[in-house]
Amino acid sequence: MTARPIAVVLALLLLLTGCTGSGSSGSSGGSDQAMDASDLGAEAAAGGDDSGGDGSEAAEDGAAVADLGSVATDAQAPLMVRSVELEVVVEDVGAAVTRARATTAGADGYVSSEDVVPGGDGGGGYGSLVLRVPSDGLDAVVTSLAEIGEVRASRSSADDVTTEYRDVEARIATMEAGAQRLRELVAEASTLQDIADLESELTSREAELDALKARMQVLQDDVALSTITLHLAERTEDLEEVAPRTGFVGGLGQGWQAFTTSVTMVLTLVGALLPFAVVVALLGLPALWWLRRRRARAGGAGRGTLEE
Repeated sequence: MTARPIAVVLALLLLLTGCTGSGSSGSSGGSDQAMDASDLGAEAAAGGDDSGGDGSEAAEDGAAVADLGSVATDAQAPLMVRSVELEVVVEDVGAAVTRARATTAGADGYVSSEDVVPGGDGGGGYGSLVLRVPSDGLDAVVTSLAEIGEVRASRSSADDVTTEYRDVEARIATMEAGAQRLRELVAEASTLQDIADLESELTSREAELDALKARMQVLQDDVALSTITLHLAERTEDLEEVAPRTGFVGGLGQGWQAFTTSVTMVLTLVGALLPFAVVVALLGLPALWWLRRRRARAGGAGRGTLEE
């Protein structure tokens, strides 16, 4: 009985010792885990800073992509070649031409061609100017030119050259790549015959490439600069405005005008043919009289022979 309680006491002591050891080891493991957690937190904070840097770079990349997107959008915008034609009646064609030049220069444009005849005793002056102005300021320039005088007629057009421009652009890229490859082959060629053949082909490609680039430049200029054809005429009695006539009276007037026009054309034709008719009459009437007289004599001679 005595040994059994002692054994039980020893077992309890051993158990308590094991729990204490495990607790201390657990606490040390917990401290190690806490240290690891703190280290991980620091690394996470540092990683957060790094991710913040990456985020700013990502934001910059996003802004760059957005800029590229806007450029791509602009690149896909239609390319229009615009032109306007104006007919304006003015009091003084010289002053109107001067004002048109100043308006064009103020819009960063230029006068492409000019043909002006000043007015005088022989009649009113007139002129024609071809103006080239930036397309983004075309409407403002047209409005200013319309204030020079009285606009009698206006016409405008816009041609879409996007397809042609993109085609030329793609062909240029292809030709440049082919020309570059030919240059590399020329550098790698080992015989004079190969070099001569490759250089001949390269010259042909470069000539075609120059022509395509010139065409692209023309298209770019036509898109960037619009054309305004301005016709100017000084006010005279012949240019006074006539109100359009409609209805029965208007139809009657137009019919009478058509009739008088037809009569005028017939009389003009008769006047043109009359000299020829006079010449034919002068030559033909004597010949006809002579033929009739000859026939009459021949008929009389025939009757005399029959009577005998």
